Amino acid sequence: MKPSPADRPIRALHIITSIGRGSFGLGQVAVNLAKAQNDLTAYAQIWCLDTKEQIDWAIRLPGLERSKVRNFPCLGPARLGFSPLMLSEARSRGEDFDLVHVHGIWTACSQVSNILHRHYNLPIIIAPHGSLQKWALKRSAWKKQLALLFYERENLHQAACLHATAETEVADFRDYGLSNPIAVIPNGVSDTWLESQGDGYRFRESYNIPSDARLLLFISRITPKKGLPLLLEAISRVRSSFANWLLVIAGTDEFGHLQKVQSLVKELNLQNCVKFIGPLYDQDKRDAFAAADVFILPSYSEGFPMIVLECLATGVPVITTRATPWESLLTWKCGWWVDVSVDGIAQALQSMMNLSTDQLRVMGQAGSELVKSQYLWGAQGEKTLDLYRWLLGQQTRPDFVIMD
Repeated sequence: MKPSPADRPIRALHIITSIGRGSFGLGQVAVNLAKAQNDLTAYAQIWCLDTKEQIDWAIRLPGLERSKVRNFPCLGPARLGFSPLMLSEARSRGEDFDLVHVHGIWTACSQVSNILHRHYNLPIIIAPHGSLQKWALKRSAWKKQLALLFYERENLHQAACLHATAETEVADFRDYGLSNPIAVIPNGVSDTWLESQGDGYRFRESYNIPSDARLLLFISRITPKKGLPLLLEAISRVRSSFANWLLVIAGTDEFGHLQKVQSLVKELNLQNCVKFIGPLYDQDKRDAFAAADVFILPSYSEGFPMIVLECLATGVPVITTRATPWESLLTWKCGWWVDVSVDGIAQALQSMMNLSTDQLRVMGQAGSELVKSQYLWGAQGEKTLDLYRWLLGQQTRPDFVIMD
């Protein structure tokens, strides 16, 4: 591995296909991590395939300097992540960096890290962000096999370290046959988000939501793995108790799943207690949390969902499934962590509806304290720098790195 002089800042390159709205939260992980590293003792730059407008949106709230992000044109469909110019730049600019941190897999951006390792022997850290979970691997399996054949197998096996955002990902990596060292470093939230304020009244007025309706909020992609049919079936079971509640579903459609969910709402006769409002960003999203009584993410599969962290930080209790790494909801008494089933979700809903607004508020405050104590980006940035120093031979192995 290429040594880095200890008397100058570590130079880290973060590679990701997108940091814009279409990255569904993954881009904000890379942006906030790079911002935290630059605020500490490192020089961190991001390479991505976004337009300048997408980048301006992504860095505005975190406050990352525009000079710390380089964008490259994409050839072909954006989801493939193929950029000949980024590949060319990797061949000629490798000496500008000490190591590479890759966010996400299965796109041609993995070819870039392969080049940087082959040509410059740079240590590569790969954060799959849930992409090696069994549920995720079943999606477009033949495309993943092609990616493995052409670049991803090399990318994964040559990595100096894998980055898991939760303990559950460690098992995913080992089950996939990867023996690399694994650093367990969760995502975080920024001080800016913690200090932000939302206006619940404005949100209700904007979307014509009655002032006396209690809100159960879902914000995420409307896609099969998010488990919305499970949630609707669960609401149908507790319909009589759900009368003064409203499920607000916010998100972008993926794979045409929105139509299936809307059809199920009609089939179950839930039109009066479910409202679709489209995607939410920036202040609109913050206002939604201010209006919500409880947030729900009934997923079949997740890595370390940023939306749960953002929600807890705003003081809203959470219902989510055991397919997410959120057992802390139970230990901190700030939510429900249930089986991935209609029964499990229905039981959580019934428990939720038995609590007063004040009792839910107390749970939400506990969630905010959990985030402040364990999930700030500054602390996660320092952990990544400890990881980098170890990989560059500047210090001993951190205790969050797993070798077996």
